[in-house]
Amino acid sequence: MQIKGSAVKRFGKNLVLLTSILMVAAAGLWAGTTQMTLTGVGDGATFGDVYVDPYTATVGGVTNTPVICDDWSNNTYYNESWTASVINATTVSNGKLGTPMFGNNQSLYDELAWLGAQMLANPTNTTAQTEISFAMWDLTYGINGNNESPSPLTYMQEILGGGYASNSLYEGTLTYISEAEGKGSYNSAGWQILTPDPGTQNSGYSTPQEFMMYVPSSAPEPSQLGTLGLDLLLFAVAALVLRRGGSLILRQ
Repeated sequence: MQIKGSAVKRFGKNLVLLTSILMVAAAGLWAGTTQMTLTGVGDGATFGDVYVDPYTATVGGVTNTPVICDDWSNNTYYNESWTASVINATTVSNGKLGTPMFGNNQSLYDELAWLGAQMLANPTNTTAQTEISFAMWDLTYGINGNNESPSPLTYMQEILGGGYASNSLYEGTLTYISEAEGKGSYNSAGWQILTPDPGTQNSGYSTPQEFMMYVPSSAPEPSQLGTLGLDLLLFAVAALVLRRGGSLILRQ
């Protein structure tokens, strides 16, 4: 059957519209921001006067969410709130999908995700908490100008005193650093990076720290929560356009 020119034109418009709808929906699934408030320090474990990971936060309205700080040089305060960009840890190398605090360095964030996984496997082991926290902070220290003194390892040395070189805690931290550096191709699926948007915190403090969190595959990602309803609506419109043969196309 021959297709009339007008029908071809209408189908072409439908295709363009459908493509635009799907592109908008896809963008909503892969990028976004969320509101974040630091609400606790986990089990309260400390080394010196530093609370070690994991902490708890309200992220996108979800309370008591475990979060892991990968940033030594900035500071976050109890009940501080800010807006964070949500970046999928598996897409760090793609700058179009967001740039975290320490750049589009995929291998670095794969290493951090591996350390985070070890952390979540030992959430109340204070030795592991300390060693992994300081290992993460050492890996990111000095990147993009984040170099507040003293460095993480120097701070450990100062707290441990002259016998730090033979201290099991210090040696354990070095071991985690060494092991993480070999995990640059770790599968970081499920890990989300929460990068603070400069100037969006409402507490009056300086730039908050960057955090990471693990989102099970069965749960919506924070970046999806605010766009899920819109995405469903867009897909519904797309289906309606196809079913009705272009009746929603604007006439010239």
